[in-house]
Amino acid sequence: MIFGMEKAATDIYTFENLRKRGYTYVDKTAILKELVDDSRGSQFFIARPRRFGKSLAVSTFKCLFEGKRDLFKDLAIEPEWDWSKKWPVIHLDMGSAQTRTVQELERFWRDMLKDEAKRNGVKFRDDENPAIAFKNLINDLYDLAMSAKRKTAAKNGSVAAESGEGQVVVLIDEYDKPLLGHLMTPQATEFKNVLKAFYSVLKTLEGKQRFLFITGVSKFSKVSIFSDLNNLKDYTLESVVATLFGYTHDEVRRNFPQSIAALGAKLGKSPEETFNEIVKWYDGYRFADDAEPVINPVSLGMTFDTMRFGNWWSLTAMPTFLMEFFKVRPLDVSDLSVTEADLAAYEPEHIKPVTLLFQTGYLTIKSCSQTGGIWRYGLKFPNMEVENSFLVDLSALYIGTDNSGSANIAAKVVNALLARDPEAFVEAFREFFAAIPYDLTSKQNEQSWQAIMYVVLRVIGINVGGEVRTHKGRIDLTVETATDAYIIEVKRDSTAKKAIEQIQDKSYTDRFRPSGKPITLIGIAFSTKRRTVSGVKIVKDA
Repeated sequence: MIFGMEKAATDIYTFENLRKRGYTYVDKTAILKELVDDSRGSQFFIARPRRFGKSLAVSTFKCLFEGKRDLFKDLAIEPEWDWSKKWPVIHLDMGSAQTRTVQELERFWRDMLKDEAKRNGVKFRDDENPAIAFKNLINDLYDLAMSAKRKTAAKNGSVAAESGEGQVVVLIDEYDKPLLGHLMTPQATEFKNVLKAFYSVLKTLEGKQRFLFITGVSKFSKVSIFSDLNNLKDYTLESVVATLFGYTHDEVRRNFPQSIAALGAKLGKSPEETFNEIVKWYDGYRFADDAEPVINPVSLGMTFDTMRFGNWWSLTAMPTFLMEFFKVRPLDVSDLSVTEADLAAYEPEHIKPVTLLFQTGYLTIKSCSQTGGIWRYGLKFPNMEVENSFLVDLSALYIGTDNSGSANIAAKVVNALLARDPEAFVEAFREFFAAIPYDLTSKQNEQSWQAIMYVVLRVIGINVGGEVRTHKGRIDLTVETATDAYIIEVKRDSTAKKAIEQIQDKSYTDRFRPSGKPITLIGIAFSTKRRTVSGVKIVKDA
């Protein structure tokens, strides 16, 4: 880090450490106040991708309710908060709960509850059932706080005894971590049920809670985990908290001017050019249909720390079960739209890949429209960093493990297009499809082959469009170079001739005529039996 630059945190997840060690805190406390002042309720759930500051927000709530005013100096909430009051806080961080069995998870919970009891100055009443131990802890903290309230002269020094109100604050970070590692496994239902039983305590003791805040990556359907929490408000897609996680453009400019200038100086760019590059790499996340986009805070911090733009998102690998899913059902990343119900939640036993990609941060909201009573969301990759990471992961899956071979095929594809040689372009793809593993093509349709072609072309930097709309239909694939345009139609167990006829009958070439570029029509037929290209027809548009 260059002397004089702001200190951007990349690996500090506690508010107290960040403030005491002099790191830059982008002030989100005005938004936090919207949640803690009782005007909107007192029980909230928000799902966000990893690396967006959920743990930092939870830690900030903890310090706020514990009355650590010195940490909030010069922040928006400092003059607005009643610092004479303190509450006992139960902070459950599930982020490290990588448990193989529910028995391990139950032991993890009991150990964590024991630590929270000790931190709050009460004796831990253990039980084999962690839900009962959780209930005991809330009751004991509430009783102690109420006793302190009635006996204001008592001074026992515990956090609970100093409470200004007789209610408990419960903060749960990464609530879904114990389940995520077991999705699409026989253990998913068992983990779901034990989570539901544990969190149901929050409903039974609702009257003893001043504030409840739950975060996680996934938003499972309410009946799965939180069916008993009737008052839990899901703010995942609400505008009021849309910029709580991540940085707006204005926040980056105000909080990191020296870092932007230093990065620009190293790259030979002006501060404005550097900021535009930041936007291209790390911006674009929208968490409500009418919200302004936000920049990934950890990726931005890594860029300032290393003084270079990098694909930091790749450090967060795509979940293994999603990779296995895409093996047999390639995702059409060229056309992504879902209903509000699909975007909102899913059942742990029934994965919706597009929903999970949105919740894990690979996709974000591009548009929103209503037809009748149904809302539909158009989704997209938020930025270049995430798109590159996703497509590289998928192309590696499709191409296989022989990186040198895949690189050679990719080079042939690029060279063929640069040489304006469509025959060599198709031949390179024929070679590529012949090398695809058997299990990847075990469930075939035209969209599968089309999706694989789209991903491979995008990851090697080709300007490719998929499911391109025209006034008469949708083109499977379009490829455009500086000199030429190509229209590709894919057919399964049919003929390449019929693919060409469809392009001509539906006047797909009209889309490119204004460009003045030569247009080449490519029809590709795939054989289910042979699992590869069975026919090709290439026609130069007149």
